Amino acid sequence: MRQQNGRVWGTLHDGKFEVRSVTQSDLEEALDVLDNSFFINESVCIACEINVPQNVQARQELRELCRITALDGVSLLVREVETGRVVAVSFNKIQPSPPAGEEPFFLKFRNESAKSPQARRLMDFMIEVDEKIDVCAMYNMDCFCELMFLATLPSHERLGLGRALSKFTIELTQELANGKGLEDIDEKLRSLRPAAVTALWTSSFSQKVGKATDFKVINTVSYSDFEFNGKRFDERINPLHKFCQHVVYKF
Repeated sequence: MRQQNGRVWGTLHDGKFEVRSVTQSDLEEALDVLDNSFFINESVCIACEINVPQNVQARQELRELCRITALDGVSLLVREVETGRVVAVSFNKIQPSPPAGEEPFFLKFRNESAKSPQARRLMDFMIEVDEKIDVCAMYNMDCFCELMFLATLPSHERLGLGRALSKFTIELTQELANGKGLEDIDEKLRSLRPAAVTALWTSSFSQKVGKATDFKVINTVSYSDFEFNGKRFDERINPLHKFCQHVVYKF
């Protein structure tokens, strides 16, 4: 992860926006996009009451999850060139198969760092859905990149920014798979060769992004099958979003 001047992956809308790698200097602003968008509007955040104003601790814990994730050096942002604002982010995590006896990253963070019931429930959902299909076994691989949290500020929705972040996440991961672009990622990860990108698409909007960028759906789970604090997820989530898709883009 660079200190500043993240790599430019591409431009959008006649140069109005740049897609860049997240750096130390813009990480806090990238995390603020989550506070102003993802934690408020994302389906599972709503189901787990992370969007409720008083649940500050849950949002802080998930923000910390993303801060640690960004250290891998594979997260991306969209910056509005005229204003310099970060308006969309994709927090991406390199996920190698853990050594025998060692907990996977999400489970380890959940057990050691997530203390609020809201953050723990969201992570339990992610872990449970991920575990329903073993993508490493399915595709005979030992490492992949997980597109973990994808968020766009409400003021900049419907501009294709999420689709661009998904597209360049694929491009970045393909480079790593071919042993390129290693200088910008965590030294401990440079020997890994992720063979796919995975994600959990939790809304009809992100599912459209996945379809547009050729992700394959490997599992679908209904929100009626999950509960938190006395209510099924589907009782809190907008009925426009009925299920979550576990998806993969395999090289």
